[in-house]
Amino acid sequence: MRGPRATRRPPRRYLVRNAEGRELLCPSLADLHSLYDQGFLTDEDQVKPEGAGEWTPLGRFPALAGAQARRREPRKMALLLAAVAALSLGVWLLARR
Repeated sequence: MRGPRATRRPPRRYLVRNAEGRELLCPSLADLHSLYDQGFLTDEDQVKPEGAGEWTPLGRFPALAGAQARRREPRKMALLLAAVAALSLGVWLLARR
């Protein structure tokens, strides 16, 4: 039965553990996404839903697949820009001779 008296289940919480062994409790998947998107969490950090038994590296956590793809795109762009800058510098140095 849905209505004003229907009870909602609280959002699933997630435990995150970094390389030093410190743990953080994220109150929701949205908060986990936000921390990951902002760079506070890395692919090497471990995550598990509260009550689960096994830890998973954030880089392989299925719920963050879209965020992981977005995070990798800036790396590709930075590498491409560095290559273009190096090529431009090389052409400029050759043209100065």
